[in-house]
Amino acid sequence: MRFTDVDVTPPAAAQHVFIARQPIFDLRDTRVAYELLYRASREATHAYVGDVSQALMCGDTALHALLSIGLDRLTAGTTAFVNVTEEHLLGELYKIFDPRAVVLELLETVDGTPAVVDACQRAVAEGYTLALDDYDGRASLDVLLPLVQVVKVDVLERDVRALAPMVQGLRARGLVVLAERVESAAVLAMAHEIGCTLFQGYVYSRPETLDGRAVNVHQATVFQIMALLNESDATDLALDEAFRSHPSLSLSLLRIVNSASFGGRGVDSIPQAIRLVGREALSRWMLIMLVASVGTRSPVAHEAVVEALVRGRFCETVTAHGATGDPAARFLVGLLSRMDTLLGLPMEQVLERLPVSDDVRAALIDGTGPHAPVLRLADAYENADWALVQTLSADAALPTMYADAVSWANDRLSTVSTP
Repeated sequence: MRFTDVDVTPPAAAQHVFIARQPIFDLRDTRVAYELLYRASREATHAYVGDVSQALMCGDTALHALLSIGLDRLTAGTTAFVNVTEEHLLGELYKIFDPRAVVLELLETVDGTPAVVDACQRAVAEGYTLALDDYDGRASLDVLLPLVQVVKVDVLERDVRALAPMVQGLRARGLVVLAERVESAAVLAMAHEIGCTLFQGYVYSRPETLDGRAVNVHQATVFQIMALLNESDATDLALDEAFRSHPSLSLSLLRIVNSASFGGRGVDSIPQAIRLVGREALSRWMLIMLVASVGTRSPVAHEAVVEALVRGRFCETVTAHGATGDPAARFLVGLLSRMDTLLGLPMEQVLERLPVSDDVRAALIDGTGPHAPVLRLADAYENADWALVQTLSADAALPTMYADAVSWANDRLSTVSTP
């Protein structure tokens, strides 16, 4: 990973810590972990340079992530890869983590000195799993290989003739090799071929990973209902008939209304459900159901659905927290910004079927208009482009809003049933 400049923050400036995540997949395209990507703002870091060691700063950042935001909220209970500096390791500040919940990822700046070897031995003895980040095969790391379980190798723009022997040598030692910076289908295929068994990179959020196909009956029905909801003269009877044309949608609607978020109403008819939910809220739920229906294709598609919901909620919350604009419109923009990837269709074709405003269309197609800045912020945050994040927003609550969005997305997916 390209995070050698990870900055971290002591408690007094903990609110300035940025935290995002990137999924890690296995050979079956099942998400098995998230890497947590984090750093402190310039202001927080500068305030403590010369007064507090990097190790203390790194430890307190991790503490903030774990205690203030909550590791489970960021990872949905799965394993977290956490970047660790040499001083962090030597100071044993990783002990704030449950060894069953994390993999300690030793940054590429860590070398195989006697002190580092001793610290790694202590960590392993205490039940922690270690990984080497951005492994380059240098001899000074040989002493660490018996102590780690995962080795991360940068595969982008690398010569397969040089990579293959290195990966095979690591595999011969019984190590798991994780290919990072997998940014295209060709690179992913190469990583498979040379023996990598874990994978991480932007290929998993790009359209080429989700093969385009015709919109299925379920999705076409959702599009139809959303169009009806946007028509002021559409009757409840017309909506009822549209739902009845696809039984799984009727079931989904009843589940939503009978869920805890609506107080467990005990509703048993579609017209009653429509009246209780309300058309505006129902339109939002239909959009969520549309997105969720794509997640049944594959584990990668499911993860892309989670990202879409997180992005929509994040854009909405950022707006409600102080940015100018309509939070509901920002939710729509954030969620729809992933629909080309999810449906395997150009954005123009996606929007042809949806009743969206010119401002929403401008943000999604041209990256212009009043909604575009929040969309750029969400994209920068997801990609851990912290310099751009700080340029776009000074809101110290961004990490909490992001974690809240992750929790919200997981909760909504558990409520919505798909065919």
